[in-house]
Amino acid sequence: MKERQALHAMMLLVLALGMAKAQAPTAQPGAAQSPSAPDSQPQSSDNPPISALDQPSLGPSFPTRSFFVPGAHVSEALDTNAGQGSGNSAINGVTRVLGSLMLQRIGERSVTAFDYVGGAAFYTGVSPSDSQIHQADAEQKFLWRKGALTFRDRFSYLPEGSFGFGAYGESGAYNLGLGGIGYVGGNVGQGLGGLFGLGEFASLGQQPRYDNLSIVDVTQSLSARSSFTVAGGYELVHFTGNTGGFINSNQITGQAGYDYQLTRRSQVALIYGYQDFQYPNIPGSSFSTHVVNLMYGYRISGRMDFFAGVGPQVTLIHNSSLFGGSSNRITISARAGLRYRFPRTSIGLYYDRYNSSGSGYFVGAVSDVVRFSITRPLTRLWTATADVGYAHNSALLTSAVGPLAAPTNSFQYVYAGAAVNRPLGKHFSLFFSYQFNDLRFSGSCAAGGLCDSASQRHVVAVGLDWHPRPIRLD
Repeated sequence: MKERQALHAMMLLVLALGMAKAQAPTAQPGAAQSPSAPDSQPQSSDNPPISALDQPSLGPSFPTRSFFVPGAHVSEALDTNAGQGSGNSAINGVTRVLGSLMLQRIGERSVTAFDYVGGAAFYTGVSPSDSQIHQADAEQKFLWRKGALTFRDRFSYLPEGSFGFGAYGESGAYNLGLGGIGYVGGNVGQGLGGLFGLGEFASLGQQPRYDNLSIVDVTQSLSARSSFTVAGGYELVHFTGNTGGFINSNQITGQAGYDYQLTRRSQVALIYGYQDFQYPNIPGSSFSTHVVNLMYGYRISGRMDFFAGVGPQVTLIHNSSLFGGSSNRITISARAGLRYRFPRTSIGLYYDRYNSSGSGYFVGAVSDVVRFSITRPLTRLWTATADVGYAHNSALLTSAVGPLAAPTNSFQYVYAGAAVNRPLGKHFSLFFSYQFNDLRFSGSCAAGGLCDSASQRHVVAVGLDWHPRPIRLD
């Protein structure tokens, strides 16, 4: 009951932030875009600081007016491993019924953006037979002549990890039908965005969890070429019921950067990041991370966005008898991304290496994450998208607590999916999707009794989406 009350309170908090009074343009689906305004900072809005958490749009922007768009989504899937165990060859049916809402409000010096998807999934032959799905993104931005202050919040209550979009019927179903102002399971903006959590890279069984990430960030121009950015965030991940013994986590993150624009299209930045991880159900377990990256970015407005950064990462494991006392480690942190929009095709390629919370399996992990996506129209009516993701996670600390057997110190997860869709009239669209998932551990996870060393999954789905024309609010 307490967990349910906390869940409802958190949802109300996110909703209040999203519906807060504000005014100004919002981001394009799939990216948190910095709005343009007559009095915005001198640095070009086509090339915002790469140490910031915003990134420019490569596609057409939303109309500069206040509006909201409701939606409804129904899909039916066949899943060869809906319970996400090992050796499972049963084919289960999964029905998902979801509603959505996207809102933006516009004014002279502020912007509000809110995006919500929620509903339920119903399973055949899997226990539990149903699960709730909730995902909300809210952003409130205040602008002045040389800078911006942004409040962001992302809340989710999902039965699976977010990397690969499993809760929504896999990546193709989500990207074509439900994409909003944020990327579920991806990183926040640019800079050292990977440090700001959202690192649940895989799942075992239908294990509901809620995840809330709140961020405050400031961008301030110092001149036409230079600027600085500051950001701070707090995230908590809590597994409800937790029959599998997953590890809850809290994370505090800070980041500061200085940017210098070399040319109209290129810039460099020096960024410092800090993380502090706490694990409430394992007393005495915590560690912190200090990261310094030198980054380079190159952009062609509306067509290409490239950034890359690398630097040292110092991990301080705090004193605990559970983990052999304090120790320090020096590793490499890196981040790179490329987005390119051809006349008919858009691609995205991303790589991140950073410390993450451990996805509920470990007390912290070093995560290497790669993702590739491509979208292309096939005909006048049909559009195709493909999405591939890979994550390798090595445990920072080994513990007898958790769903994995003690010898297991790493896992890797890969998904590969594709989908096609076409409009059916003015307000409906039809999609078909397929995705393959593969989860492998370095040892048996017999401690939780949920799987052996590997788990595979095939999912095929068909769905129908409904969106009316945007409803103006002014």
